Amino acid sequence: MAQKVVGSNPTVRPMEAPVNKVEAAGLLTLDLGKLLPIPEVAQLDLAQFLEEGLLLREKPFRAALRSHDWQVYTGKLVVIALSTDAIIPPWAYLLVGMYLQSHAVYYGVGSEDEVIKQYQLALMDTLDWEAFRDKKILLKGCASISPAVMTEFFRRAMPIAQLIFYGEACSSVPVYKRK
Repeated sequence: MAQKVVGSNPTVRPMEAPVNKVEAAGLLTLDLGKLLPIPEVAQLDLAQFLEEGLLLREKPFRAALRSHDWQVYTGKLVVIALSTDAIIPPWAYLLVGMYLQSHAVYYGVGSEDEVIKQYQLALMDTLDWEAFRDKKILLKGCASISPAVMTEFFRRAMPIAQLIFYGEACSSVPVYKRK
């Protein structure tokens, strides 16, 4: 049972809808991890095509490439690497690329992080940059995006965006403001 307080006259106010301050500020929140998604990653170790994992002889190498099941790389980002200390001539990577071209979404040579970065940088060429014209952009702080990818996005967006912030809506850092 509620107690009645003598001398008080409570007023009932209608509850106001919560205000989304990010929306109200007109910020376009961008998660580069979602804007530049990474497909499933597959590793391709060239050592499997070498004699004893170390020696590349052209004829057996070509034969091994022809008989390899390239379908397993369909729709994937392929990291071409070498797990041994073998010396591989540059044309060998080109032959591998020839087989991957019709299956992989993307392929590259190096560490997984390097190839992912190369892919995301290439993916930026497919973005509709006009969608960012005169916008106030909030780049979400994503640990999964390399600084090189973040910097390249900023380099391209800066000439066309009005404002660019970095971080989260509750604690963003202003980085750029067009004068």
